[in-house]
Amino acid sequence: MSTFRIGSAPYLNAKPLIYGLEEEVLFFPPAELPDRLRSGELDAALAPLGGSLSGEFALVDGVGIVADGPVKSVILAHDAPLSEIRSIAIDPDTRSSFLLLRVLLENYLGFRPNYVAFSERAAARLLIGDRALAYRREHPSATLMDLGEAWRERTELPFVFAVWAVRREDELGKEAAVLLRETKSRGLAARTTIAKDQSEWEYLTRYIRYEVGEREKEGVARFCEELRILGGRAPSGKELLWI
Repeated sequence: MSTFRIGSAPYLNAKPLIYGLEEEVLFFPPAELPDRLRSGELDAALAPLGGSLSGEFALVDGVGIVADGPVKSVILAHDAPLSEIRSIAIDPDTRSSFLLLRVLLENYLGFRPNYVAFSERAAARLLIGDRALAYRREHPSATLMDLGEAWRERTELPFVFAVWAVRREDELGKEAAVLLRETKSRGLAARTTIAKDQSEWEYLTRYIRYEVGEREKEGVARFCEELRILGGRAPSGKELLWI
């Protein structure tokens, strides 16, 4: 049992990383997790990468939610060709995926549509997590951009969608990191138990990866570079603290 206040999104892809801790985990939309960690409400958060690139956070080494190619659960659904899209409705739970979408469209494809609230009408929709998986089941013939695949095609690097983050000044951070790495090992061995059907098992074993090694860190550093090109603030890869 954990003595830490742990936060996570209530998504299928997070389940292997909280296996055995479920009764203690506090669930929030991913976009809220960095702020709840920052405020001290949480001791560790499985937070979107885009919200964790801050000097006040340390990142747990060796573990995250990663895609090295198609991710399946982060998609841009669109009927018209991408070049004709003028508006995109953004999933309210996203942070990293929205930044990744902007990198792909603005830095690589050279156009900037209007980004609107999810409740508004739009030519395309950015969907993440279980909402994206449900959309794919309900619309098997839909035209989609898989953002993990698009990133891999352009950079030849994996994309880290979420990381375990802790506050840098928290003395319990390293202890939490040990627990979270142990939980990952237990959860990966239990994916057959976690998956409710063949589709979920395939998603957790074929599409989602949970290791953060040197290539994944290269992907994080490249993402930081792309965010600075967009005009945002982001650290260099050397400035990130992995514990």
